[in-house]
Amino acid sequence: MRAFDTMNPAAVTVTLILAACITIFSLEPLLLGISLICAATYFLMRNGRRHAAFHIGAIGMPLLFALLNPLWNQHGTTVLFVINQRAVTQEALVYGGVTGLRLAAVLYWFRNFSDLMTSEKLFYLFRGFSPKLALVFTMAVRNLSLFRAQMRKIQTSQRALGLYREGHLIDDLRGGMRVFSILLTWALENGIITANSMSARGYGCGKRSSFTFYRWEKGDVALLLTALVLAAAVIAGILSGALTWQFYPQRIPPAMTLQYFGAIAAYAGLAMLPVIYEGKEMLTWHCLRQSI
Repeated sequence: MRAFDTMNPAAVTVTLILAACITIFSLEPLLLGISLICAATYFLMRNGRRHAAFHIGAIGMPLLFALLNPLWNQHGTTVLFVINQRAVTQEALVYGGVTGLRLAAVLYWFRNFSDLMTSEKLFYLFRGFSPKLALVFTMAVRNLSLFRAQMRKIQTSQRALGLYREGHLIDDLRGGMRVFSILLTWALENGIITANSMSARGYGCGKRSSFTFYRWEKGDVALLLTALVLAAAVIAGILSGALTWQFYPQRIPPAMTLQYFGAIAAYAGLAMLPVIYEGKEMLTWHCLRQSI
């Protein structure tokens, strides 16, 4: 078993997208809680204690939505209290919290996806559909980091020359416009240079071959099939109504049937796949270090 980020990009993408999409189309609190815990755990395993602001914002979303939803949503029969002749219902609070929980889980899943999918992996995924589109998309992702780094260089040089002063609105606007103008000129020149370089190397002239380090192995196929089977079990439970919650006018949870628990267990297995692969790799590395 390899680390999750070293698996075939197609298998990794299918696993993450299935986990995120099921989260998007579900309002079952237990399933959403499992989704958030697994996605956040994997993010912490890869990034450690960094990105504290992101964690605070994501974890605070259920509380924020629970407080905001009753302000414009007065549906529900269980009135907790009244503020300025507006009834705050228990159903509105719960529905807002569940919605925030879903949004937080989805943010973690797509943050994990953006961390794992480099430009090379994205090119590998999309080249089968359209090599030109894959190239354009890969270059766009690459240029985002290049533009950010180039903008910092321009700002640093402008400050060194005394042309970029912060703390004053007019100077901030002038400095920002100057930096934007320089960055735009650099981007256009860089695009022309890249196009000429690709033309000189014969890009687009006849059929071209490609090389990639990503190959399908038994572990990749096992990961893909496992994700598809588990996702199919969860989707079957959602379509059958086994995971359907009713929030208005009263909260009515789904029946605690065998299909309900089976769908929840299947999603828990799907969401834990990245954690299991990463945890096994971390445990192996720890044991190897202890044996030295």
